[in-house]
Amino acid sequence: MKIVELSLTVSYILICIIIGIWASRKVSSSSDDYWVAGRKIGTFANSWALMAALGSGGSILGVNGLAYNAGVPYVFAMYAGAVVGFPFAAILVAEHLRDLKVRTVPEYLNIRYNNKALSIVVPLIIMVAMEVYIVAQLKAAGITVVYLLGLPYHYAVIITAIVFTLYVSIGGMWAITLTDVLQGILMFAVVILLSLVVFASFGGVTPLLGKATAASPAFGHLKEMSFISYAGAFVVWLIAGCTVPHLVMRVFTARDSYSAKLSLNYSMVFYAILTVVGVLAVASAGHVLFPNLKDADTVFLRVMEYFLPNTIMRGIAVAAVMAAVMSTTDALILAVSSAAVNDIYKKHINKDATDKKVVRMGLIITWIAGVLAIYFALNPPKLLTMLYTAAVGLLGSSLLAPILLGIWWKKATPRAALLSCLSGGISYCYLLWFTKMPPLSHVLVAIPISFVVLFVASNFTAPTDPKIMELVSKIHESGEIVD
Repeated sequence: MKIVELSLTVSYILICIIIGIWASRKVSSSSDDYWVAGRKIGTFANSWALMAALGSGGSILGVNGLAYNAGVPYVFAMYAGAVVGFPFAAILVAEHLRDLKVRTVPEYLNIRYNNKALSIVVPLIIMVAMEVYIVAQLKAAGITVVYLLGLPYHYAVIITAIVFTLYVSIGGMWAITLTDVLQGILMFAVVILLSLVVFASFGGVTPLLGKATAASPAFGHLKEMSFISYAGAFVVWLIAGCTVPHLVMRVFTARDSYSAKLSLNYSMVFYAILTVVGVLAVASAGHVLFPNLKDADTVFLRVMEYFLPNTIMRGIAVAAVMAAVMSTTDALILAVSSAAVNDIYKKHINKDATDKKVVRMGLIITWIAGVLAIYFALNPPKLLTMLYTAAVGLLGSSLLAPILLGIWWKKATPRAALLSCLSGGISYCYLLWFTKMPPLSHVLVAIPISFVVLFVASNFTAPTDPKIMELVSKIHESGEIVD
């Protein structure tokens, strides 16, 4: 048992729980505080929280594992999409969604389209996709604890899930925001520190890349797959900032639309540095020092252990990886809970529920989602990044067209939005499961199908209620917040 590393990790976990207990006082009777932190989060905090939500355990472990397995060009094609995607979201959706003063993506779609079937289908899609994403993050936690602390994988998954479920269930978005700021700064500092140590040990970036490509020539080459796989990898993450609930939720928490847009752009600067520097250092060193790894997702941990032999530093590094895991997973599990409680329970089951009852239901659903994630994470697949990227693809294929055309095209109709959502999601799942299309290319077919269906169907179905469109238009034009 590695006592120092374990002690530092436990200390970090206790800090997160204490933050959750403190935050519980702010959210006990206010659903607005519970779901969107009272819409009071400033630009600095929101930027780091956004970076932490995206720069997950899957990013730290998974992105380096994917780079080790598929090469630098492929992984950079994927994450270039994320770097471009957040400014894309800042321009296309941030101001409009923030000014509508909604709490969730389904709530926006309900205001815009007022379609009962759509208001049920969208939360269900979100719940499924986010659970898949959570499983990927829990695997990252399990790998970390097994490799660096020596605890059994099952124990690691269960303990990690209990911790983040606890502080999210009692502290809601306030707990997530406060812990994510801490977690974002911690993971950024550790990845950059490790990368600088690696570069210095090899005499710089160029000598390291030279040795890595000599050890594995494919590492620096375009992977032998169709170009559309590269394009799909880019597009999946390009659209994430507009459609993935745990990222869009940060727009809802911003104190105003200007702060929301700034946060999206600042967070991408941090994330771009984290990803580029980390991959060039860690994945490259992995090929030189640890060729032929059976599980590529462990390359970050092996490189970290090799270059940070000091037990205190390694303990901080373990806490950083756990921070990366929890900073995304806490937001993911709140996205599941909000879809179930705010968008299904409050909307369709108990419309008269008080704020206290809604918060209580949020606590219950959060624990149910946490237990389900544990069950599926005990036997997860390999390559974390590919797993949660598939979930992002489903969300983009289902939601991008209804969201964007709902904002920018007044003629989009409720029934067309429902057909668009279903056609995009179903076609994506069919292509993913029943065809042999290149990896991640499925969105290149499913998303256009969704847009075409919405456009065509809007010309043959009843338009949105004129009174609703008038209200939405006034909010978009004036920028005024309404209750």
